[in-house]
Amino acid sequence: MSFNMDLETVQQFVLGQHPTWEVLNNTETGAKILVYHQEKPLVIPLLILLPFLLIALFRMYTNSPVVLSYNKKPVSINLYDPKTGKMYQENYIDYIKRKCPSLVDRSKGAVFKPTLWMTSGHLQTAYAAYINFTTRYLIDYQRELLSTPDGGTVSIDWAPSFEKKPVDDTPTLVILHGLTGGSYESYIRSLIEVLTQEHGYRCVVFNARACADTDLTSAQLYCGSWTDDLRMVVKHIRKTLPEAKLMSIGFSLGSNILMNYMGEEGDQCEFMGAISVGNPYDLMGTCYNMERGFLGHNLYSPAMGGNLKRIFFKHAKMFENTDIDIEDVRRGVTIRDFDDRVTRKIFKYRTVHEYYRMASCCQRILDIKRPFLCLSALDDPIAIAECIPRDEIKGNPFGLLVTTARGGHLGWFEGFFSQDRWCTKPLSEYCIAMFEADPRPVSDSPSIKSLYANIGAQEDDLANQSHTVRDLSTAGGATIKPVRSL
Repeated sequence: MSFNMDLETVQQFVLGQHPTWEVLNNTETGAKILVYHQEKPLVIPLLILLPFLLIALFRMYTNSPVVLSYNKKPVSINLYDPKTGKMYQENYIDYIKRKCPSLVDRSKGAVFKPTLWMTSGHLQTAYAAYINFTTRYLIDYQRELLSTPDGGTVSIDWAPSFEKKPVDDTPTLVILHGLTGGSYESYIRSLIEVLTQEHGYRCVVFNARACADTDLTSAQLYCGSWTDDLRMVVKHIRKTLPEAKLMSIGFSLGSNILMNYMGEEGDQCEFMGAISVGNPYDLMGTCYNMERGFLGHNLYSPAMGGNLKRIFFKHAKMFENTDIDIEDVRRGVTIRDFDDRVTRKIFKYRTVHEYYRMASCCQRILDIKRPFLCLSALDDPIAIAECIPRDEIKGNPFGLLVTTARGGHLGWFEGFFSQDRWCTKPLSEYCIAMFEADPRPVSDSPSIKSLYANIGAQEDDLANQSHTVRDLSTAGGATIKPVRSL
């Protein structure tokens, strides 16, 4: 009906019968326009309608429908019905499609519609980097400091605080931030706001060493391959919340660390599911992309390298008696310079390229034994589309790849005057879906491994496909971590 009414309005306007013409006729200029319109009836309406038509065509071109890619034989999930008290099985992908309409139903948000003046991936990325929405997504954290075996310190920020929400069996999301980020990031706070304030879940942000105002207390930072700090944090969270179901989400470099951890843990992983957002996957490929592109080499890489240098020089005294040349670090410009002069030396890699190759989580995707969702924008100028391990994600029956044509790096902004992240809704829907699969506390539920059925054949296939070094003495076949004395 609305379409017919729109056509009728256009027809009235072209014929000079629309009420707008009466308004114009009451002014001298309007009268002249009306006379001109009567002589050439199509010219003025077309000139007036042309901008709206161009905007509509531009919007159709920039809209980005959600595209899903997954294994032909996905794992089945054992679900619990609280009403009947019985367990039943459902195909993992069918379950996610049913519980996450913003991933499959275009009428419910399965189309990313970027802000009209921010359709470029570069603009989305720049906006995400420089606009922090300080007056929105206000989260009251409770910080806890944890000491690492080498004398280092990491922090975890709980939301809500234990004063507001005492220890119980509430499902909890563990969040990993991007490079030099922290719990203050808007992409983290927007998700926490939905999950904690609207749905009553608990969240905890893992802030890496020296990030988010965490003091550096040892001569070690963090990197894409170092998962021991996350492993320690997960054990602490499990000890603190023995009855809570856990899952995790990582952003950018944090998602690379998370996927490495998931692959290393295999079927012993404490998380019941995970989400990867804006993951670079292949650090070597990302490095090459930075070096060969004009904006990558002159903007993105120096910006990320500068952020790392700021963290380093804030704690430079910790590295005075190490093999790191502080003045050489100062002369560095790009992120590759920093990784070559600092990161690889801290973590005992022989070359920076060896670090990039061995830290890339794409080689551990096939070893993940928990449902996981990977969200990427194909116009991401940092975590580029050509580095997405499509075959590995589709080859894993636990995997689900979600892509949009636009969105930039951790952007996905929509709305003209007031911007919101489109990705917050599907990400929160996925978290809720996984938590609701079996809402019972840990002691009343089967082990996490038994939640997923019909995976024997798929695991055999994965064992044959995987090109990573595998520990065959481990039941789950988790990948072996490179052994280094740090």
